[in-house]
Amino acid sequence: MINQRRLEGVRDITSAAGVGWIATEPTCNAVSLFDHDLQLRRRLRVPLHGPRINAAATDRFVVAGDDNGMAAVDHTGKIIWQSAWDRFADNATNRDTTLHIDAQGVLWIRLADAQQLLALDATSGREIHRVPLAGPEAARFLHRPGDARTGLVLSRPYPSPSALISLVDGRIALHPLDGFDLDGFNPAGSHYLTEDLEGFLSVRDLATESVLAWRHINDLPELPSDLAGSRFTDWATFLTDELILISLRPEDSPDDAGQHLLLSARSLRCRSVVRYPNDLSPGSITASERPGRWLTHHHKTGTLRLWQLGDHLDDGPFPGQLSLL
Repeated sequence: MINQRRLEGVRDITSAAGVGWIATEPTCNAVSLFDHDLQLRRRLRVPLHGPRINAAATDRFVVAGDDNGMAAVDHTGKIIWQSAWDRFADNATNRDTTLHIDAQGVLWIRLADAQQLLALDATSGREIHRVPLAGPEAARFLHRPGDARTGLVLSRPYPSPSALISLVDGRIALHPLDGFDLDGFNPAGSHYLTEDLEGFLSVRDLATESVLAWRHINDLPELPSDLAGSRFTDWATFLTDELILISLRPEDSPDDAGQHLLLSARSLRCRSVVRYPNDLSPGSITASERPGRWLTHHHKTGTLRLWQLGDHLDDGPFPGQLSLL
């Protein structure tokens, strides 16, 4: 474990491209910005009052949104720009509207009512372009390393094709991806990971979209017997180009009875059960841009923990389980 933070009232924590992580605290209208080592860099009040706040960040400012609209504030808390949702012909009332700022400073927004994908200039709030985007209301944006493109998945309960999105000459370009729910990209940016409602996990080549490995989670080679009949409890994530982290929980088990497994990215073979020190429950997984790292969030205690795998780990066999001390 590299670092640990206690932050009560956290509703959500997401990766902020090129920055680290951003956590939202709707009960006190605040957001906290962490770097890649989980050091707290900023804690800012935002001029929002809704029960649900989503946020995205750059190294210079934060954009946050609630049911009524959006606001961008700099790292002193000064408002840069502010807008109601009706400016964009959308009504976000009682909905979660996901925000994402990519490495080029483009603010991506899924407008659920209008069923559109919107691209704004994050520094000014100026609209750049929008395109129709039919499908489920909820959306996730995923940073792809070393590229101007961003992963987009329209989330469950209705399976939808995922896509790579980018701006080309000031217009939104969407490139659909084979597979259903996109979980993320490997650190090299060459492969992507998908899962679906039926419990299948796949690794695919981004250039060709060919399937490199494909398995049902209950048919993973060397799956521990006590995890037979399990289901996903969180998004899977690449830890390195060779290793994948997943969270499984047997059916009819308590919510805190899940386990984290390391899988081979080549074959989806179970490499190890991750045993956390001091019998810590695994918590939910948040991906990191740094290879070999991941964040766990324990919602009951508001505890964030940052973990790091050893550099010596690759896809070669090793016996037993891996203890993280």
